[in-house]
Amino acid sequence: MKRLICILLALALGAGLAATADETVTEIYDMDGLLAMAKAPNGRYRLMNDIDMGGVDWTPIAFSGELDGDGHGLYNLTVASAGAEIRLTRDGNMKKYETEFAGLFSTLENATVRNLRLVGADVRVENDAHCFAAILAGYVDRSEIREVSVSGRVRMNSYGVMVGVGGLAGFGCGAFDRCDAKVELVFEDRNFNSKCEEFMGGVLACGIGSVTACVVDIDGYDSCHGYVHNGGLVGMYYHCGTKYASGSVSNNIRDGRIRFFEDNKDRRAYCKAVIGESLSDPKRTKNNFDTFVRDEVKTYDTVLLPEQCDTPEYVETVVAPSGGHWGYTRHECSVCGYHWTDSYTAP
Repeated sequence: MKRLICILLALALGAGLAATADETVTEIYDMDGLLAMAKAPNGRYRLMNDIDMGGVDWTPIAFSGELDGDGHGLYNLTVASAGAEIRLTRDGNMKKYETEFAGLFSTLENATVRNLRLVGADVRVENDAHCFAAILAGYVDRSEIREVSVSGRVRMNSYGVMVGVGGLAGFGCGAFDRCDAKVELVFEDRNFNSKCEEFMGGVLACGIGSVTACVVDIDGYDSCHGYVHNGGLVGMYYHCGTKYASGSVSNNIRDGRIRFFEDNKDRRAYCKAVIGESLSDPKRTKNNFDTFVRDEVKTYDTVLLPEQCDTPEYVETVVAPSGGHWGYTRHECSVCGYHWTDSYTAP
Protein backbone atom coordinates (compact mmCIF):
# COMPACT_ATOMS: atom_id res chain seq x y z
CA MET A 1 0.00 0.00 0.00
CA LYS A 2 2.83 2.41 0.92
CA ARG A 3 4.48 1.62 -2.42
CA LEU A 4 1.22 2.39 -4.24
CA ILE A 5 0.89 5.69 -2.38
CA CYS A 6 4.45 6.63 -3.32
CA ILE A 7 3.77 5.81 -6.96
CA LEU A 8 0.60 7.91 -6.92
CA LEU A 9 2.47 10.80 -5.29
CA ALA A 10 5.19 10.57 -7.91
CA LEU A 11 2.60 10.63 -10.68
CA ALA A 12 0.93 13.62 -9.06
CA LEU A 13 4.23 15.45 -8.79
CA GLY A 14 4.98 14.62 -12.40
CA ALA A 15 1.61 15.98 -13.44
CA GLY A 16 2.37 19.14 -11.49
CA LEU A 17 5.67 19.58 -13.29
CA ALA A 18 3.93 19.10 -16.62
CA ALA A 19 1.40 21.77 -15.69
CA THR A 20 4.23 24.10 -14.75
CA ALA A 21 5.88 23.43 -18.10
CA ASP A 22 2.60 24.21 -19.87
CA GLU A 23 2.55 27.60 -18.12
CA THR A 24 5.89 28.67 -19.55
CA VAL A 25 6.23 31.26 -22.25
CA THR A 26 5.23 30.16 -25.75
CA GLU A 27 7.64 31.35 -28.42
CA ILE A 28 6.21 32.86 -31.61
CA TYR A 29 8.18 32.76 -34.85
CA ASP A 30 5.57 33.36 -37.58
CA MET A 31 1.98 34.33 -38.35
CA ASP A 32 0.73 30.82 -37.53
CA GLY A 33 2.07 31.34 -34.03
CA LEU A 34 0.19 34.62 -33.76
CA LEU A 35 -3.02 33.00 -34.96
CA ALA A 36 -2.60 30.25 -32.37
CA MET A 37 -2.88 32.87 -29.63
CA ALA A 38 -6.62 33.02 -30.32
CA LYS A 39 -6.95 29.40 -29.11
CA ALA A 40 -5.23 30.16 -25.79
CA PRO A 41 -5.85 33.89 -25.27
CA ASN A 42 -4.80 33.91 -21.60
CA GLY A 43 -1.35 32.44 -22.25
CA ARG A 44 2.12 33.96 -22.08
CA TYR A 45 3.89 34.62 -25.37
CA ARG A 46 7.16 36.03 -26.68
CA LEU A 47 8.08 37.11 -30.20
CA MET A 48 11.35 35.57 -31.35
CA ASN A 49 11.80 37.61 -34.53
CA ASP A 50 10.15 40.23 -36.74
CA ILE A 51 7.07 38.90 -38.56
CA ASP A 52 5.75 40.09 -41.92
CA MET A 53 1.94 40.35 -41.72
CA GLY A 54 1.58 41.42 -45.36
CA GLY A 55 -0.68 39.76 -47.90
CA VAL A 56 -3.38 38.78 -45.39
CA ASP A 57 -6.42 40.68 -44.09
CA TRP A 58 -5.95 40.07 -40.39
CA THR A 59 -9.01 39.22 -38.29
CA PRO A 60 -8.71 40.93 -34.89
CA ILE A 61 -8.47 38.52 -31.96
CA ALA A 62 -9.36 38.78 -28.28
CA PHE A 63 -6.46 38.53 -25.83
CA SER A 64 -6.19 38.36 -22.05
CA GLY A 65 -2.65 37.10 -21.51
CA GLU A 66 0.89 38.46 -21.73
CA LEU A 67 2.71 39.29 -24.95
CA ASP A 68 6.36 40.27 -24.87
CA GLY A 69 7.53 41.55 -28.24
CA ASP A 70 11.14 41.37 -27.01
CA GLY A 71 11.86 44.41 -29.18
CA HIS A 72 10.65 42.73 -32.37
CA GLY A 73 8.13 44.08 -34.86
CA LEU A 74 4.97 43.00 -36.62
CA TYR A 75 5.01 44.79 -39.94
CA ASN A 76 2.58 45.36 -42.82
CA LEU A 77 -0.47 44.55 -40.69
CA THR A 78 -3.73 45.01 -42.63
CA VAL A 79 -7.11 45.04 -40.88
CA ALA A 80 -10.28 45.49 -42.95
CA SER A 81 -13.02 44.51 -40.49
CA ALA A 82 -13.89 44.40 -36.82
CA GLY A 83 -13.46 41.29 -34.71
CA ALA A 84 -16.28 39.07 -33.48
CA GLU A 85 -16.27 40.39 -29.92
CA ILE A 86 -19.02 42.75 -28.74
CA ARG A 87 -18.62 44.86 -25.61
CA LEU A 88 -20.70 47.60 -24.02
CA THR A 89 -19.34 51.11 -24.34
CA ARG A 90 -20.75 54.27 -22.80
CA ASP A 91 -20.71 57.88 -23.90
CA GLY A 92 -20.39 60.94 -21.67
CA ASN A 93 -24.07 60.64 -20.72
CA MET A 94 -23.56 56.98 -19.74
CA LYS A 95 -25.71 55.76 -22.60
CA LYS A 96 -24.83 52.17 -23.49
CA TYR A 97 -23.91 50.85 -26.92
CA GLU A 98 -23.14 47.34 -28.13
CA THR A 99 -19.89 47.98 -29.94
CA GLU A 100 -17.44 46.27 -32.30
CA PHE A 101 -13.66 46.69 -32.30
CA ALA A 102 -10.81 46.56 -34.81
CA GLY A 103 -7.02 46.41 -34.53
CA LEU A 104 -4.37 43.75 -34.10
CA PHE A 105 -6.49 42.79 -31.10
CA SER A 106 -10.22 43.35 -30.96
CA THR A 107 -10.10 43.32 -27.15
CA LEU A 108 -7.37 43.37 -24.51
CA GLU A 109 -8.80 42.39 -21.12
CA ASN A 110 -6.53 42.03 -18.08
CA ALA A 111 -3.70 41.77 -20.58
CA THR A 112 -0.11 42.94 -20.76
CA VAL A 113 1.62 43.90 -24.01
CA ARG A 114 5.20 45.16 -23.88
CA ASN A 115 8.34 45.72 -25.95
CA LEU A 116 6.45 45.42 -29.24
CA ARG A 117 6.61 47.36 -32.50
CA LEU A 118 3.81 47.56 -35.07
CA VAL A 119 5.30 48.99 -38.25
CA GLY A 120 3.37 50.19 -41.30
CA ALA A 121 -0.06 49.10 -40.09
CA ASP A 122 -3.16 49.84 -42.17
CA VAL A 123 -6.50 49.58 -40.33
CA ARG A 124 -9.54 50.46 -42.46
CA VAL A 125 -13.10 49.69 -41.42
CA GLU A 126 -16.50 50.61 -42.78
CA ASN A 127 -19.63 49.39 -41.06
CA ASP A 128 -23.09 50.22 -39.78
CA ALA A 129 -22.28 49.29 -36.18
CA HIS A 130 -20.91 51.27 -33.28
CA CYS A 131 -17.18 50.74 -33.56
CA PHE A 132 -13.74 51.71 -32.26
CA ALA A 133 -10.57 51.08 -34.24
CA ALA A 134 -6.87 51.46 -33.47
CA ILE A 135 -3.60 49.85 -34.47
CA LEU A 136 -3.00 47.80 -31.32
CA ALA A 137 -6.49 47.22 -29.91
CA GLY A 138 -10.01 48.50 -30.40
CA TYR A 139 -10.90 47.87 -26.75
CA VAL A 140 -8.79 47.72 -23.59
CA ASP A 141 -9.95 46.78 -20.11
CA ARG A 142 -7.58 46.88 -17.10
CA SER A 143 -4.61 46.22 -19.34
CA GLU A 144 -1.00 47.40 -19.35
CA ILE A 145 0.64 48.63 -22.55
CA ARG A 146 4.33 49.30 -22.03
CA GLU A 147 7.04 50.29 -24.51
CA VAL A 148 4.84 49.61 -27.52
CA SER A 149 5.51 51.52 -30.73
CA VAL A 150 2.96 51.84 -33.53
CA SER A 151 3.12 53.49 -36.94
CA GLY A 152 0.59 53.52 -39.74
CA ARG A 153 -2.92 54.57 -40.67
CA VAL A 154 -6.36 54.09 -39.16
CA ARG A 155 -9.42 55.01 -41.22
CA MET A 156 -13.09 54.60 -40.41
CA ASN A 157 -16.13 55.25 -42.58
CA SER A 158 -18.95 55.07 -40.09
CA TYR A 159 -22.73 54.78 -40.07
CA GLY A 160 -22.78 54.17 -36.31
CA VAL A 161 -23.28 56.53 -33.37
CA MET A 162 -20.68 55.53 -30.75
CA VAL A 163 -17.49 55.60 -32.80
CA GLY A 164 -13.81 56.44 -32.61
CA VAL A 165 -10.26 55.98 -33.86
CA GLY A 166 -7.06 55.89 -31.83
CA GLY A 167 -3.37 55.41 -32.36
CA LEU A 168 -2.77 52.63 -29.84
CA ALA A 169 -6.25 51.91 -28.50
CA GLY A 170 -9.87 52.79 -29.14
CA PHE A 171 -12.04 52.56 -26.02
CA GLY A 172 -11.40 51.48 -22.45
CA CYS A 173 -9.15 51.71 -19.43
CA GLY A 174 -5.53 50.86 -18.78
CA ALA A 175 -1.96 52.07 -18.47
CA PHE A 176 0.11 53.31 -21.40
CA ASP A 177 3.76 53.77 -20.48
CA ARG A 178 6.69 54.83 -22.70
CA CYS A 179 4.77 54.17 -25.91
CA ASP A 180 5.26 55.79 -29.32
CA ALA A 181 2.63 56.46 -31.98
CA LYS A 182 3.22 57.97 -35.41
CA VAL A 183 -0.23 57.76 -36.94
CA GLU A 184 -2.55 59.10 -39.59
CA LEU A 185 -6.12 58.98 -38.25
CA VAL A 186 -9.11 59.59 -40.51
CA PHE A 187 -12.78 59.49 -39.50
CA GLU A 188 -15.70 60.06 -41.87
CA ASP A 189 -19.23 60.27 -40.45
CA ARG A 190 -21.72 58.93 -43.00
CA ASN A 191 -24.66 58.89 -40.63
CA PHE A 192 -26.78 61.95 -41.42
CA ASN A 193 -29.82 60.75 -39.46
CA SER A 194 -28.29 60.60 -35.96
CA LYS A 195 -25.71 62.74 -34.23
CA CYS A 196 -22.70 60.57 -33.59
CA GLU A 197 -20.47 60.62 -30.51
CA GLU A 198 -17.04 60.65 -32.15
CA PHE A 199 -13.66 60.24 -30.43
CA MET A 200 -10.08 60.55 -31.70
CA GLY A 201 -6.81 60.33 -29.77
CA GLY A 202 -3.17 59.73 -30.56
CA VAL A 203 -2.96 57.16 -27.75
CA LEU A 204 -6.56 56.44 -26.67
CA ALA A 205 -9.76 57.62 -28.32
CA CYS A 206 -12.01 57.38 -25.26
CA GLY A 207 -11.45 56.10 -21.73
CA ILE A 208 -9.44 56.47 -18.55
CA GLY A 209 -6.10 55.44 -17.09
CA SER A 210 -2.52 56.62 -17.20
CA VAL A 211 -0.56 57.92 -20.17
CA THR A 212 3.06 58.54 -19.23
CA ALA A 213 6.27 59.28 -21.14
CA CYS A 214 4.64 58.66 -24.53
CA VAL A 215 5.67 60.29 -27.80
CA VAL A 216 2.89 60.96 -30.31
CA ASP A 217 2.99 62.33 -33.85
CA ILE A 218 -0.60 62.59 -35.06
CA ASP A 219 -2.06 63.64 -38.40
CA GLY A 220 -5.82 63.58 -37.86
CA TYR A 221 -8.81 64.26 -40.13
CA ASP A 222 -12.32 64.24 -38.72
CA SER A 223 -15.54 64.90 -40.67
CA CYS A 224 -18.30 64.74 -38.06
CA HIS A 225 -22.02 65.59 -38.15
CA GLY A 226 -22.43 64.94 -34.43
CA TYR A 227 -20.19 65.66 -31.46
CA VAL A 228 -16.39 65.84 -31.72
CA HIS A 229 -14.06 64.72 -28.89
CA ASN A 230 -10.49 64.93 -30.18
CA GLY A 231 -7.18 65.02 -28.31
CA GLY A 232 -3.53 64.75 -29.13
CA LEU A 233 -3.29 62.03 -26.48
CA VAL A 234 -6.86 61.16 -25.40
CA GLY A 235 -10.08 62.15 -27.14
CA MET A 236 -12.26 62.01 -24.02
CA TYR A 237 -10.94 61.19 -20.55
CA TYR A 238 -13.76 59.52 -18.62
CA HIS A 239 -14.41 56.37 -16.61
CA CYS A 240 -17.32 55.51 -18.95
CA GLY A 241 -18.89 53.23 -16.35
CA THR A 242 -15.74 51.31 -15.43
CA LYS A 243 -14.29 51.13 -11.91
CA TYR A 244 -10.77 51.80 -13.18
CA ALA A 245 -9.15 54.71 -11.37
CA SER A 246 -7.80 57.77 -13.09
CA GLY A 247 -4.04 58.00 -13.48
CA SER A 248 -1.28 60.37 -14.45
CA VAL A 249 -1.21 61.99 -17.89
CA SER A 250 2.30 63.39 -17.72
CA ASN A 251 5.71 63.68 -19.35
CA ASN A 252 4.36 63.16 -22.86
CA ILE A 253 5.43 64.74 -26.14
CA ARG A 254 2.92 65.47 -28.90
CA ASP A 255 3.39 66.76 -32.40
CA GLY A 256 1.05 67.21 -35.36
CA ARG A 257 -2.51 68.37 -35.81
CA ILE A 258 -6.15 67.35 -36.02
CA ARG A 259 -8.13 68.96 -38.83
CA PHE A 260 -11.86 68.63 -38.22
CA PHE A 261 -15.35 69.94 -38.62
CA GLU A 262 -18.38 69.54 -36.38
CA ASP A 263 -21.51 70.00 -38.50
CA ASN A 264 -23.88 70.50 -35.59
CA LYS A 265 -25.84 73.54 -34.36
CA ASP A 266 -25.50 72.21 -30.80
CA ARG A 267 -21.74 72.47 -31.07
CA ARG A 268 -19.09 71.14 -28.67
CA ALA A 269 -16.02 70.93 -30.93
CA TYR A 270 -13.66 69.52 -28.30
CA CYS A 271 -10.12 69.41 -29.67
CA LYS A 272 -7.05 69.99 -27.51
CA ALA A 273 -3.40 69.01 -27.40
CA VAL A 274 -3.58 66.65 -24.41
CA ILE A 275 -7.19 65.67 -23.67
CA GLY A 276 -10.07 66.76 -25.89
CA GLU A 277 -12.76 66.62 -23.20
CA SER A 278 -12.18 65.67 -19.57
CA LEU A 279 -15.18 64.41 -17.60
CA SER A 280 -12.91 62.70 -15.06
CA ASP A 281 -9.84 64.40 -13.66
CA PRO A 282 -6.45 62.71 -14.10
CA LYS A 283 -4.49 62.40 -10.86
CA ARG A 284 -1.71 64.41 -12.42
CA THR A 285 -1.28 66.37 -15.64
CA LYS A 286 2.11 68.00 -16.02
CA ASN A 287 5.24 68.19 -18.17
CA ASN A 288 3.35 67.57 -21.40
CA PHE A 289 5.09 69.25 -24.32
CA ASP A 290 3.57 69.81 -27.72
CA THR A 291 3.54 71.55 -31.07
CA PHE A 292 -0.04 70.42 -31.62
CA VAL A 293 -2.36 72.37 -33.96
CA ARG A 294 -6.14 72.51 -33.56
CA ASP A 295 -7.37 73.04 -37.13
CA GLU A 296 -11.14 73.56 -37.26
CA VAL A 297 -12.93 73.94 -40.60
CA LYS A 298 -16.29 75.75 -40.78
CA THR A 299 -17.44 74.35 -44.14
CA TYR A 300 -19.06 70.94 -44.15
CA ASP A 301 -19.63 69.89 -47.75
CA THR A 302 -16.22 68.29 -48.33
CA VAL A 303 -14.89 65.26 -46.46
CA LEU A 304 -11.55 66.05 -44.82
CA LEU A 305 -8.80 63.76 -46.04
CA PRO A 306 -5.01 63.85 -46.11
CA GLU A 307 -5.10 63.47 -49.89
CA GLN A 308 -5.59 66.87 -51.53
CA CYS A 309 -6.00 65.81 -55.17
CA ASP A 310 -9.02 64.46 -57.03
CA THR A 311 -6.69 62.77 -59.51
CA PRO A 312 -3.39 62.23 -57.69
CA GLU A 313 -0.28 61.10 -59.52
CA TYR A 314 1.95 59.01 -57.30
CA VAL A 315 5.63 58.37 -57.66
CA GLU A 316 6.98 55.29 -55.88
CA THR A 317 10.41 55.10 -54.32
CA VAL A 318 11.74 51.89 -52.79
CA VAL A 319 14.04 52.40 -49.81
CA ALA A 320 16.11 49.37 -48.82
CA PRO A 321 16.69 48.47 -45.16
CA SER A 322 20.02 49.73 -43.91
CA GLY A 323 21.93 50.17 -40.68
CA GLY A 324 19.19 48.75 -38.49
CA HIS A 325 16.48 50.86 -40.17
CA TRP A 326 13.41 49.43 -41.85
CA GLY A 327 13.04 49.42 -45.61
CA TYR A 328 9.80 50.57 -47.23
CA THR A 329 8.10 51.90 -50.34
CA ARG A 330 7.27 55.61 -50.34
CA HIS A 331 4.29 56.86 -52.38
CA GLU A 332 4.28 60.61 -53.02
CA CYS A 333 1.80 62.62 -55.07
CA SER A 334 3.66 64.79 -57.56
CA VAL A 335 0.75 67.27 -57.52
CA CYS A 336 -0.01 67.95 -53.83
CA GLY A 337 2.92 66.33 -52.07
CA TYR A 338 0.87 63.95 -49.91
CA HIS A 339 2.77 60.76 -49.19
CA TRP A 340 2.60 57.53 -47.29
CA THR A 341 4.76 54.45 -46.83
CA ASP A 342 4.01 50.73 -47.01
CA SER A 343 5.56 47.38 -48.00
CA TYR A 344 8.04 47.45 -45.14
CA THR A 345 11.04 45.13 -45.02
CA ALA A 346 12.86 44.18 -41.84
CA PRO A 347 16.35 45.50 -41.05
